[in-house]
Amino acid sequence: MTLSLVRPADVVLEIDLAAIRANFQNVSTLVGPQVRVAAVVKSDAYGLGLVNIARTLIDAGCDLLFVANLDEALLLRSSFSGIAIAVFRDEFDRFGTWYQSHDLIPVVNNCKELHAVSTAGEAQTYFLNVETGFSRFGLSVGDLQHKYLLRTLERYRPSIVLSHLACGECIWHAANVLQRDRFRAVYDLLKPTRGSLAASAGVWLGKSYHFDMVRVGSALYGISKAGAQTNPLQPVAKLRARILDMRNVPAGEAVGYGATFRTVRASRVAIVGIGYKHGLPWSCANKIFVRLAGYSAPLIGRISMEYMTIDITDVPAGRCSPGTFVELLTEDFTVNDLAAAAGVSPQEVLTRLGAGCTRKYLNLSSPSAAFTASRRRRR
Repeated sequence: MTLSLVRPADVVLEIDLAAIRANFQNVSTLVGPQVRVAAVVKSDAYGLGLVNIARTLIDAGCDLLFVANLDEALLLRSSFSGIAIAVFRDEFDRFGTWYQSHDLIPVVNNCKELHAVSTAGEAQTYFLNVETGFSRFGLSVGDLQHKYLLRTLERYRPSIVLSHLACGECIWHAANVLQRDRFRAVYDLLKPTRGSLAASAGVWLGKSYHFDMVRVGSALYGISKAGAQTNPLQPVAKLRARILDMRNVPAGEAVGYGATFRTVRASRVAIVGIGYKHGLPWSCANKIFVRLAGYSAPLIGRISMEYMTIDITDVPAGRCSPGTFVELLTEDFTVNDLAAAAGVSPQEVLTRLGAGCTRKYLNLSSPSAAFTASRRRRR
């Protein structure tokens, strides 16, 4: 028998599901009714919880979800029997029976997988990934020409052809135009039911990048890397952590590993129960402020595995004590701001926080007819 204590969480990541629904609708409005909006929920929905986020998106009207691998696809399928689920990468040539028995859609990334799909029968739905300048996965132009001449792509036509922009967050980058033109050539050659080049950042590049479908991940979770002057998306995550202890520190004393901070006055310091174990970037030490009882308090000293320290000298003594929560992510200081301060990707910050913190969901919606097996799917 395993014994464990039940105690309140020291770190809570609050996830606003209403904001995710609003961001989905925002993108849908931006691209217009002729462009399908698919949701990317890979890596446990960027750390926010695969099933809960998928349920929210389906309820908002999403009818196609992209996941990273078969493990995520099978978890989703066990919860939602009436939604189209596509798998970015897990070899169809090895796991074809799993795809077929659970009604999953493979993204074909190479000729070996294309051959396996073509021998699986005409009923096998698949999406085709083509390489246009990202150099990660996808059939090259040479591969496509060879398969086209063999009539493989004519007999077993992909329902969606997709590619991925390398520099979508840089609006004026010349690589975007090059990839768009390459993709247009493939699109005109294969004439799929739909073409999809743009992910979240590419949505803001304009209609010539939208084709028939966009694949939105980061934007759903409030992350904007589109180079826009203002972020049109609603923040999704708030982060708070509990003060564990407080102490008085004389002037001139070091705080934390490496003595990277020394007090310049007699100070009151609070030890807060969040560290890089929970996903707080180590590199944001001595760079950010937290909110506490309406006051700002700077993070001082290095972030350790499970703790950080803040200077609460200017916070009235009666407004904080052990057990009080401080706010790290708010509507005014979002995951984008934290990532910028730390010099890292906001996607990295969000996925790490989601994996390391206790998650609390706000604005849960009740299950609707969107989750039933009778839901009509568009492939």
